[in-house]
Amino acid sequence: MNFSGLAQASPLYEYWRSAQDDDDDQKRLSKANLASNAVDLFIKEPYKWENLYQSIGREIIKGDMDSIRSLKILIDTLNVRERDRIIKVFREDQIFREDVICRLAQLCLEDSSGKNNLLRFLRILLSIFLNPYGLEIKRDRRYIYEHTGAIAITLRKSFSHMKATMNL
Repeated sequence: MNFSGLAQASPLYEYWRSAQDDDDDQKRLSKANLASNAVDLFIKEPYKWENLYQSIGREIIKGDMDSIRSLKILIDTLNVRERDRIIKVFREDQIFREDVICRLAQLCLEDSSGKNNLLRFLRILLSIFLNPYGLEIKRDRRYIYEHTGAIAITLRKSFSHMKATMNL
């Protein structure tokens, strides 16, 4: 399962590793598809966008084909150049099976049932609040889940440091 490839394919991969200053934010914003109905998520809430992208992508990698529709909505928030780049990376790095990539490349959304799955919903909700992907927000945190995510990453770093110290 290519979870690290999924993270590296993200249009926000470099952003999370940057200083997240105004220039970095402009680069991030330049990847947005302003015609998308869901573009506000990418523009205003990159932390939530990334958590959704990684969580949904992992669900698909593990075999949940009903999640394809959700990932298509996220990909639609990207401009054509970035959308083509990410699909190309999905294919070249074999992040998803070819049939999944073909469905992702077709932007129409009516091919999926959009079934509700409570367990998937709860896993994704927890990921937004607990930040399992280690996303660091270096700019102002505006939402409660950004604060809880920052606390979670701080706690993980503290426990890792304590564990490393105890092993010495």
